[in-house]
Amino acid sequence: MTPAPRSARRFVAAIAAAAFATSACASQASTSTTDADRPLAVDLVSRTTALQPGADAQLGLRLRHAPHWHSYWINPGDSGLPTRVAWALPPGYAAGELEWPLPKRFVVGSLQNFGYENDIVLPVALTVPADARAGTRVRIKAEVKWLACREECIPGKQSVELELPIEARPAVDPRWSALFDRAERERPRPVQWQGRAELDGERVQIRLQGADLPSTDALDAHAVQRKLLDNRRPTFRRDGDVLVIDAGRSEYFSQAPERFDLVLTVPGASGRRGWTVSLPLHDRAVAPSSPPR
Repeated sequence: MTPAPRSARRFVAAIAAAAFATSACASQASTSTTDADRPLAVDLVSRTTALQPGADAQLGLRLRHAPHWHSYWINPGDSGLPTRVAWALPPGYAAGELEWPLPKRFVVGSLQNFGYENDIVLPVALTVPADARAGTRVRIKAEVKWLACREECIPGKQSVELELPIEARPAVDPRWSALFDRAERERPRPVQWQGRAELDGERVQIRLQGADLPSTDALDAHAVQRKLLDNRRPTFRRDGDVLVIDAGRSEYFSQAPERFDLVLTVPGASGRRGWTVSLPLHDRAVAPSSPPR
């Protein structure tokens, strides 16, 4: 596949960002009912039917994509924007960061994007204060912004809310348990593989070694940080007991970070499986600093 020219990619990214900021378009996307005008519906759901004082609860943004539409991972790839949420919580409550299940690769023309389709949940941990009183109810509110794309893109913005009782022993809500279970299965698992990445001109070579390294069959890899790796699928090979990953450097690359996070994915019968590893990045073009005298 021939990569899109730099100017074309920048044009697509600029159009997506401008559309995301256009409130009139966002309002239309969240109120229309046809697939063309409402490619994504968003709800706030809870894994349990109630909240427990002093315990973390698991909430989730339920994203229901119309057929052939997708939204984006934390690193969206060549174009697009990740889903964002701004919380409005009662005093004493706190929400963690969105937990991102393993992404799928979407190829649209020459663009390589990472994200989600169909019916999914993006989990988030909610801290419930210890003095939350059993028998009362609490209302959780949030504003969600997203960008949904097929070949064209439509931005969306919606206020969502959820009211839950406070109980000593909450039960699992059977309506959403399958979605949360799937999100848990498709959560990237931290591993203790040893590895190192080297930037050499236009290429980045990653070498991983450790127990239970995956087969190269159907393997894919994505950097969590943007503007680091080229978004095309890397190549994979084995060098003895070492997994070697060869990826292109992003055309927007400016400076090598000390470390970066890599997510590897493989398809499976019950959904994707994946792992995450943090790696040091060495730039061969930068001479090592002189040791102290």
